[in-house]
Parts: sequence; structure tokens; C-alpha cells
Amino acid sequence: MPGSGAGNDVPEVGTGLPVAPETSVMPLTASLVDSIGTLDPLPLTAQRLIQVVADEDSSFEDIVRVVEHDPAVGANVLRLANSTLYAGRFKVERLRDAVIRLGPATLMEIALGGYLKRVSCKAPMYDLSEDELFMHSAVASLAIQEISREASEVIPPTASLAALLHDIGKLIMARFQKVSAADVTRICEEKGVSFTEGERLLFGCDHAEVGGAIARSWDFPAGVVEAIERHHDFPLKSGSISLDAVVAANYIAKTIGVGLGAEGLNLKLDQDCLRRLGLEFDKFCRVCARTSARVEDLRRAYGLA
Repeated sequence: MPGSGAGNDVPEVGTGLPVAPETSVMPLTASLVDSIGTLDPLPLTAQRLIQVVADEDSSFEDIVRVVEHDPAVGANVLRLANSTLYAGRFKVERLRDAVIRLGPATLMEIALGGYLKRVSCKAPMYDLSEDELFMHSAVASLAIQEISREASEVIPPTASLAALLHDIGKLIMARFQKVSAADVTRICEEKGVSFTEGERLLFGCDHAEVGGAIARSWDFPAGVVEAIERHHDFPLKSGSISLDAVVAANYIAKTIGVGLGAEGLNLKLDQDCLRRLGLEFDKFCRVCARTSARVEDLRRAYGLA
């Protein structure tokens, strides 16, 4: 847990590193762009659910109909609604009641969680196993739920989707960039830069930019694309509430020790994103504590305990 620091701010990560100009998206190499097509396509139910949740004119009934039309997703929704991760006082037996209990954000996580777990792979470039890579993303999405309870701003449901997929670019980088974690950390130490900046120095782009390209190819809402693509921008002078929330969720997952890998806490966090969310030190600590308390239930829910 971070210390209080001056003025009870969350301590800024990477303050000893040189301050770089605001990040701009770099062009991806042709080989990386081509490799995006090697990922398994998104399940149709997940695609439809994302469209419905992102549409401000859609209704709760529209969401129920999407889930009802996929028996496998529906069964998983019922199972998780009654798991220790999400269970209320009473067991739910009807799919409609499970949808009400879980809400749109969690439904998107369920529809995509199985997919993300399936496509996750060992990522030696980041010193992460496939389970560690998946759990970091899943815990970041879980952190969005806890941020929503404390933030002074309303967090859009699609922020959970962006948090769940914020590191999807690491799958492509790990598969097609044949370097070790030591190669990246060595250049970070030599140049005195963050891990993400080390990626850019080695490859001309980083995993966040690759993730943004993947989200764009899947025709995700613009706010989701931005949050994935820019979650390592520093300084973060402009952006959406979703972007701020994903930046915070990524940091929270790492703060509680999930998915540290080779990067560890060698990242830069713009304090303004926490201030815009209204996450002063006490609230940040509560979000970390509550997220941490739910990690084991999350592992059990996905069969990783």
C-alpha cells in the first residue's frame, strides 16, 4: 500500500525518471498490424453485448435478450451470479434476476473473460505466465467496480471492458517480438526510462498502442479504444473519465501485487487522473483494500485458485 506522502497524495510512480513530452501514438510496423489478425475473433455474444451496453438508447430488456440467446453465456452468468464473488443474500435461479444482480459492466466481463483466458499465453517478454497476464487484466476490471463506489465521477460501464482488455496488446507483443524481459529491463536501466518507454525504444511502439489497434480493428467504442491505447500516456493532460479510471485500475492491480512481472512498478502515473476521479489518498486505499479482498474469489470463479 502506498504511503501518504505530502498532502496525502498517492505517491507518484516514476518520479525519479526523466519527464518525457506527452505521449503520441507511434505508427505500428506492418508485421504487428498483420499479426493482429491472428487473434481468435471475438465471440458474437460479446460483440453484441458491447454494442448494446455502449448504446445509450438501449434498454435493460435488450441486454437480457442478448444473454438469453447464448445458452453457454447464460449458464455462466447464473453460475457467477451465485458465486462468492458476486452472490447476494439469496440464490438466483432465473437468468433475468442474475442479469439484474450483475449489471451491464460485469456481464461484459463474463462474456469476454472466458475469451481472454483462452487466448492468454505465456509472456516471457513481460515475465508473466498466462494466468498472471489474465489475472492482472481481470483484477483491473474488478478495481473499476471499486473505483465506481468511491469516485466523484460516474464511471461508464464500458470502462470495465477497457480495463479487462487494457493489456491485450501484450499478447501480440509476446508472440511476435522475440526478446526477453531482461532485454527490456536492461534498456530501461541504461536509459533511465519506464518499462513502456523501453518498449518504444526497442520496437517503436508499446503494448498499449498495439492494444488500441486491436480494439479499433474490433470496432470497439471510441472511448474504449482511447482508454486501452493511452493508459500509459504521461503526462495525461486530456482524456475521458474511462481513461482516467483504467489508468487508476492498472496501477491499483499492480499496487496490490497482481501482474507485476518484469515491469513491476516501473511506470509513470499522472496524479491528475486520480484527482479528476476524486480518489484522494483515503479513498485510493479503500479501493486497493476492497479489490485485494476479492482477488481470491475471482481466482476461484475462473478456476485458478
